[in-house]
Amino acid sequence: MHVLYKFQIPDKGRPIPVEEQGNFGPSGHLVPFRPRKLNPADVLGRRIEEVSTCVGTYGMGGPGFFGLRLGREWLVISIWGAAEWIHVNGRLVEDVFAPMRGRPAPWIRGRKDALSARLVGSTILYVRVGKHSLSMRISGNLHLRIEKQGKNRPIAEGSKRPRTFCLRDDLRRGIFLSPTAEIWV
Repeated sequence: MHVLYKFQIPDKGRPIPVEEQGNFGPSGHLVPFRPRKLNPADVLGRRIEEVSTCVGTYGMGGPGFFGLRLGREWLVISIWGAAEWIHVNGRLVEDVFAPMRGRPAPWIRGRKDALSARLVGSTILYVRVGKHSLSMRISGNLHLRIEKQGKNRPIAEGSKRPRTFCLRDDLRRGIFLSPTAEIWV
């Protein structure tokens, strides 16, 4: 399964003092978080203020959810390693093997992030989420996609075949608004 659905977030009303958090602990006592299915109307016309490919944590690392901060909320794509599934204008957000395969350079390579420079300040114009696909138009002539057809998806390193969703994966439940980027899995 690539799309995750069960989460916890820190309770802002019950913070944990920094000295008690340790290096990898939550900022507050964790409470269950059951995000509701994304209603595209909730994000249309909203301005992107930040981009992150490392939303989510399990304490010692993270699942690499993709997130767009829209004011006080995050629009989250809860696919493990989401940046390796997402194309923006035909280029993958992240792809460490692109140069070796003759593919176009990804938007984010190491510390170089050309995507944030393009997305921050832009507005979401259109969103369509399917079971195994996503299409989002963003001002500035940007199109963020997760391809429906496996042949159009990035190659998985292990199998050397296009990435595929499991039958139980459902992006309609895995794309949601969150009050925080600190989402525990």
